[in-house]
This record gives sequence, C-alpha cells and structure tokens, in this order.
Amino acid sequence: MGKSNSKKMSANKLALMILSSIFGFANVTVAYDQMGYASIIWYIFAALVFFLPSGLMFAEYGSAFSEQKGGIYSWLKNSIGDHLAFIGTFIWLAGWVIWMISVASKVWIPLSNIFFGTDKTNTWHLLSFFNSMQTIGILAITWVIVVTFFAGQGFNQLLKYLALGDFSRLFYQLLLWRYRLLY
Repeated sequence: MGKSNSKKMSANKLALMILSSIFGFANVTVAYDQMGYASIIWYIFAALVFFLPSGLMFAEYGSAFSEQKGGIYSWLKNSIGDHLAFIGTFIWLAGWVIWMISVASKVWIPLSNIFFGTDKTNTWHLLSFFNSMQTIGILAITWVIVVTFFAGQGFNQLLKYLALGDFSRLFYQLLLWRYRLLY
C-alpha cells in the first residue's frame, strides 16, 4: 500500500495562515474599532498591493525550487548566493522573532475586548504583586512557550491547531462585529 503525502496544505489554510500571521489577530479588531467598515477599503488595498504580489512571488519561488528542502534559504541561495542567502534568512528569522514577541504582548488586548467588551488589561494584576505591565509580560512569555510547544508537535499537528485557530479567529471577529452592531 502506498504512503500518501499528508504534508500538503490546502490553499485556504495557506491563505488564512498568511493573513493571520501578517495582519494578525489584534490588527483586524483594532482596525475595525478605530475605522469601522471603512477599514475594509484598506484591507482590499493591502490585498492588491501586498498580498497579491507577495503571493505570486512565493508561488514563483516555490515552483522554481520545488525540489529544494531549505525554504527561503534555498530560494535565496539559488538566486543570490550563499553569503547573502544566510544574511537574508537571518534577517527574516530575526524579524519573525521580534514580530512574535510583539504579537505575544498585543494579543491580550483583543481577548480582553472579547470577554469584557473593553480593554481591561491595565487592570490585570497577577498574584496581586505584579502590576499590569508585568502581568502582560508574563502572559506574553507564557504565550510564546505555548506556541513553541504546539509548533514542536510536528507539521500535521500544527495544521490542526492552525485550522482551529483560524476558525476561532473568524468566529470571534464575527461575534465582536455583531456585538458592535447591536450596541
């Protein structure tokens, strides 16, 4: 019996993963809160000037170097050489780590909005002797550890978590928009 290739990702999952990682959970709710439905125009603009060109670029790289196993490093190595590929990959990954830390501390604001209807993170105190900033820092560290744990479970397991996360993100946004429309 042949072994099927279970490491494939559907286009919908890939699109939701890119949207979630670049726009992020926090940015969508903040944009809607600040601009209302006018934020839709900016999302369409971003899709045309950022997501479409970058999606085409990644598709081109992926098809041109489909036999390579190194991701962005092998793409860059075959395009611009070893030395610049290392520098480019290092900058890409360093930027990703900085982004991850930024998201880890910002994710608590929309969660507070979902559960309390407003940002109450400035009133959160952990064990009554950590102030709100320290509490958010501890929650951010915990978030990074939990995300690292789930990412370490393997690609197939990660796809299941991503599908659940994308569904819950969309559900919470619809719930928030419905709540804003009613009140």
